[in-house]
Amino acid sequence: MFLVFSFLAFIGSVQTARGQEVIKLKMVHSFPVAHLGNQSVLYFIERAEKLTNNRVKIENYPAEQLGKLKDFLNLCSQGIADIAYVAPAFYAGQLPLNTVMILPFFTTAVEGTEIYNRLLDTSPELKQEFMKYGTRPLLVAASNQYDIGTVKKPVRSPGDLKGLKLKTSGGTYDKIAQQYGINGVTIPSPEIYEATQRGIIEGNILSLPSVKGYRLNELEKYHTLGARMGGFPWPYLVNEKKWQKIPGDIQKALLAAAKDYNTYLSEHWDQESLKLAEEFEKEGMTFYRITSTDRARWDAPLKGIDEIWIQDMEKKGLPGKKVFMEFKKICQEVAK
Repeated sequence: MFLVFSFLAFIGSVQTARGQEVIKLKMVHSFPVAHLGNQSVLYFIERAEKLTNNRVKIENYPAEQLGKLKDFLNLCSQGIADIAYVAPAFYAGQLPLNTVMILPFFTTAVEGTEIYNRLLDTSPELKQEFMKYGTRPLLVAASNQYDIGTVKKPVRSPGDLKGLKLKTSGGTYDKIAQQYGINGVTIPSPEIYEATQRGIIEGNILSLPSVKGYRLNELEKYHTLGARMGGFPWPYLVNEKKWQKIPGDIQKALLAAAKDYNTYLSEHWDQESLKLAEEFEKEGMTFYRITSTDRARWDAPLKGIDEIWIQDMEKKGLPGKKVFMEFKKICQEVAK
């Protein structure tokens, strides 16, 4: 069945208009239509079509319309989707080294995005994790570090986190949460509103644009701003066989559009975070902002989190220390 689907998709992927090849690409992700993640995809599509003089047409499939989040890597690998959102946090078993970008060594989305792009250039081990599935990174961005939103209990100190049942994104996020005594619960993003509403979890570890995107501001009453609960790397991969069939000039244009996307998303993510904090506060959400004098107290539980990550990688026979040291070096050069 997949062979038939792939064959039909291939036949429909290329048309001839005025003697020029028009390449159609299917792009899948899990973000709701109103989420900044989807808005950024629309920006990329606009840039890609403009820079290729409409020789590329990209069909956007948001909100898991073409498959479940957990299947996106497989969909892209098989060519059912040409471009897919594949966040390492959800694929820690397949993309373990890429989870280094979760570690709390930077603050903003602009910083995280620059760090991730530089790291992919200097640490071939990260790119190889994608290539072995017949995919390659195309769009490469990261969010700012996650914060804490809760429904009933305000969090004003690390001690307030002990025993709280909060939604995490799994893997390294769970390790960070455990350092604070949090009971982490991994829930697929499309299901977190219902889980929060029903009290299955007491809150969420997310950044503010995602709070807005998943409408959690309707439920959460408190937010702790400035906690470093993990960054969120989110590459979009392109099927390698498909990529190799794309003419070189079109590849260059798509890479230029991807670079524009990286800048657009990271800058808007940081701007949106500041704007939403003011908006939510006006709506009645209570914020606790971690100050510079509080920083050491909040960072203390995270001591050794890098060693935990390195050991996890080394146990799998992976060059965790090598990758982390390069990551740390770039963070020291980029992060403020």
